[in-house]
Formats: sequence, C-alpha cells, structure tokens
Amino acid sequence: MVTEKLLKEKLMKLKENNYILTEEENAYDLAIEMLKNIGSVDPVLRDDLIYSILSKWMINDVFTTEQLQHLLFICIDENHLHYKLGEINTDSIFTRSFSILITAVILYKENETSFLTSKDIENVKEKIFQYAIQENDIRGYDEEKGWAHSIAHLADCLDELAKNHQLNQTDLQMMLEIICTRIMESKNVFTCEEDERMVTAVCAIIERNLLSEEDIKNWIVRFKDYKKTDDYNKNYNIKINSKHFLRSLYFRLKPVEKEKYSMILKALDELNTY
Repeated sequence: MVTEKLLKEKLMKLKENNYILTEEENAYDLAIEMLKNIGSVDPVLRDDLIYSILSKWMINDVFTTEQLQHLLFICIDENHLHYKLGEINTDSIFTRSFSILITAVILYKENETSFLTSKDIENVKEKIFQYAIQENDIRGYDEEKGWAHSIAHLADCLDELAKNHQLNQTDLQMMLEIICTRIMESKNVFTCEEDERMVTAVCAIIERNLLSEEDIKNWIVRFKDYKKTDDYNKNYNIKINSKHFLRSLYFRLKPVEKEKYSMILKALDELNTY
C-alpha cells in the first residue's frame, strides 16, 4: 500500500503535469489508492489533490463505465460512506464526507450517460438515505484539517440524485423529509452555506414536476414548527437554521414559483419574534 506521503508527492507531480499520466501509470489503479486515502486529515491531499483529480477524471471520461460503477460501489460501502457512521467530532467524518462528494460526481455522470441499472440506483439511493439520516457530525470547516462540510456535501449528492429519472415521487418526498430534518438542526447554527447547498437540491426536486403544489406547500409550512425540544437554545438554533433556509429558497425560486409558494414569506414572518 502506498503511504500518504508518497501518494501526495505522486499526485502533486500529476497536477503539475496537467493531470496527464505517464505510460506506466494506470488511472483506475491510482483511483483505488486515492479512495483508500479519501479520509486523510491532510486537507491538501484530501481536497486539493484526491477530490480534485478524481472529479476531473470522472467528468472528463478517463474511466470506463464499468470502472465508474466499481468506484461508486466503493464510495458507498462500509469503509467509506458508512465508515464509523454516527461518530461525532472524530476524523472519520472526512472519509464519509468526501465519499458522499465523490458519489455526487459519479451520479452527475450517471445522469449524463445512464450507465447504472435500476437495481444499482436503488442500492445507491438506500445507502445515501441511510447516511443522510444517521450522520451526526455536522462540522463545516476545521482550521487544522480543512473542510468536513458533511451537510453541504450531502446536499450536492441529493441534488444529483434528485435529477435521476429512476427516482419516483415517493423517493422525492423522502428527500424532502431528509432535507427538512437536516435543516432543522438543533445542535448548532449552520455557518458554511449549508442552506444554499440544500436549496439547490430542493430546486432539483421541484423541477422534476413529480410532486404536487400542495405537497411542496405542506412541506414548507413545517419549518414554522421550531419548538421541537424543551431546550431554549436548541429551539433557537432550529429557528435560525429554518429562517436562513427559507430565505435562501425564496430568492432562488423562479418568479412563477415565488407566486405559488408565497407562504414562505408568511412562514418567515411567523419565525420572526422581533
């Protein structure tokens, strides 16, 4: 197994060479090594090199569809997306958070070329939903170790998943449930634009036109109910996160949608206590 130091040196040279491999090197083999180190606490290796190189190669069709499929299955396995799922404030978050981000890139390619079977999509969807519900570490940026950003990365993945035409009305409703739960976070107030990233996913869901206007309206009004605990500070966090999200959503909607979902403004009025 290649050490982190050797891998970092190799990837830095690769980046300097405009991401072009030598004849002796194999992109897929190197991708496997990168995924083994996707949870590195070195932000340069994890984010600037591994994520940047993998995403660039995936988007530029460096891998075959069979290789992409295999890389996807690695990303969502127990050693990546579900690695120590449930832990809080440990380094395992970097493995999970960057695995979901790479998963989003592969789903982007799937939406372009449809190389996955319906069984594959069902499996991926279930793994993502399970992760979305059970992730407890919601840190944004760590001064020493860089981005964790689990909720934002999840949002990016939900955005791509929502665009996949194998997902049905029930799936999209489940995604809205997940988004509502994740946004109405009581532990702390999001400060790293998690609300904006989640709004992108919501817009993708709305644009599928599978959910009724009534479905969306009923979902929006749920954000008014922020008194979910007996703890004032936790309820306050829920309220602030809900307000930030609804504001972001309103300004991202198209003019005709603003008219349809004007109850967002009413919900915001009810959330304002001053």
